[in-house]
Amino acid sequence: MKRKLTLPAFALALVVGFSGCDLQVDNPNEPDRVRALAGPDDVETLIASSYIKVWEIGHYWTNANFAFNHMSSRHTATWGNMGMNDLGREPREPLPNSPSYGSSYIFEGNWGDAYGGISGASDGIRAIDEGLEIGDGGERNARARAFAVASQGMLSCLLALWYDQAFIVDETTDLSGELETADYNAVFAYAMNKLDEAESAVRAASFTLPDTWINGNAWDNNQLADYLVSWKARCAANMPRTDADAAGANWSQIMANAQNGMRDLVVIGEDRSSGTPWWSGIKIFMQENNTWHRMHMDWVGMADQSGEYQDWLSTPTEQRTARRLTFGDDKRFPAANENGLLSEIVSPTVASTGPRSRYNATIIFRPERGTYRQSHYGDARFEHYTLSCSRCEFGTMESMTSQEMDAYVAEGHYRMGNFAGAAEVVNKTRMEAGLPPAPSNPTDAVPSNAAGECTPRKRYDVQGRCGNLRDAMWWEHFENVFNVFGGLEHWHGRRNNLLPAGTALQLPMPAADLEVLQRDIYTFGGGEASSAGNPIPPSVVPGSLDSALERAAFSLERLQRSLAAARGEANADLVVR
Repeated sequence: MKRKLTLPAFALALVVGFSGCDLQVDNPNEPDRVRALAGPDDVETLIASSYIKVWEIGHYWTNANFAFNHMSSRHTATWGNMGMNDLGREPREPLPNSPSYGSSYIFEGNWGDAYGGISGASDGIRAIDEGLEIGDGGERNARARAFAVASQGMLSCLLALWYDQAFIVDETTDLSGELETADYNAVFAYAMNKLDEAESAVRAASFTLPDTWINGNAWDNNQLADYLVSWKARCAANMPRTDADAAGANWSQIMANAQNGMRDLVVIGEDRSSGTPWWSGIKIFMQENNTWHRMHMDWVGMADQSGEYQDWLSTPTEQRTARRLTFGDDKRFPAANENGLLSEIVSPTVASTGPRSRYNATIIFRPERGTYRQSHYGDARFEHYTLSCSRCEFGTMESMTSQEMDAYVAEGHYRMGNFAGAAEVVNKTRMEAGLPPAPSNPTDAVPSNAAGECTPRKRYDVQGRCGNLRDAMWWEHFENVFNVFGGLEHWHGRRNNLLPAGTALQLPMPAADLEVLQRDIYTFGGGEASSAGNPIPPSVVPGSLDSALERAAFSLERLQRSLAAARGEANADLVVR
């Protein structure tokens, strides 16, 4: 549904609708457009920096990435930081879309980053179209303009992926009059057209990108174009909000783009003490086993061979606690000893690490916030960042992978009825992990070994039945996209109806912006229409006096943190709480 709105001014490289940007109020954070566009090099720098906003949305902690990964039941934590405690509760509650919410950046971060990048790219295009020449005789104009359009396309896609509605703006938009919000489907269509336009412009030119624009990648124009093709696959595959929506997606085109694009993007991270934007909060924090991260039991339980996960599912939610599991042939998980037990069960002070995961003897999350969110298991694939030094964030950082693209190809085959094709793709990583090939018949169960072990077992299944081809496809997808780019786990879960009942499928417009626009504040989740409902909902967590008192205390903490943030205290939200 479209809503006609009269916007405050935001033309001067500002994000749309930021509170405090009314024409009658001076905004000290508003960039000086005249200074920013003073010369050709300034414009080129402005355009180059627009892509940094794509990186920030996909990798920073100051947005929705942590909370929504928790909501996917792939990652778990009980800390109040990044909204994880509030948004990860079961039963699900409405998203706390309020300007006074202590972690309101969950709603505002992606919105502000997207429009900041779009505005910078649009200002740069406008300057070029008005006759600005970058380089001798404008020799770098084509590169700058094409890159700006590419950023507009990627950022518009991210708005459509994250929000239920957004503003469609570019260099042609008249910001002095009325604008309309468009629903996410319209924003998606616009984004795909922009990506098409950008790809055509990039292929028609001939240039090399400076390696600082997408850090460490001095691409030629065709490499950049290939990257945009992969973005089309990512955008279209992840747009559906439900399985029914996904059934109507253009999977043949998604598959073609996933197969023909770049498929792998590695950005070079730098030491954050230098002030660089090229760091990844999801890789440094959202996999750090000692403080911030564990695997949710709904995820790791699908690999359990002991029956503990099924017993956990059969237990009322408020009584669930972390379990020690045993794993079969999947080499990505900690190996068992000759007695079939993890070494920690014999020596619980020693950590056991598989190639991608680890067992932790200790429980790090606060029990009063829900023992159902506790887990012994965590991911280990990005530990080279955390083990080399304190908050090291330099080195190679994946932001798009061939395994992500293969997951879209497998899903496309499956949804189009080519089950043998889906099995062939799924079995690439499945067999590398030591698992037998998944069957091409969609009704057959994945093979069991001599001990009767099979991976995966069905999600939320108290009977512990072996999964089928689709379960195996989901398992490989969830396993291979963890912390590659923020949102991938949640988007995968929503379009396959895998999210816990009541989980919000998208973000609402930020409350602060709605207030400026004098619109009603709304939200999703906790039983709203735009919420998930998997076929086997988790048990309901009953309320208690202790939890009410605990949450009241956290409300006070959030107010204190909000005041601290207003005073400019850096990284106030990175203190565990």
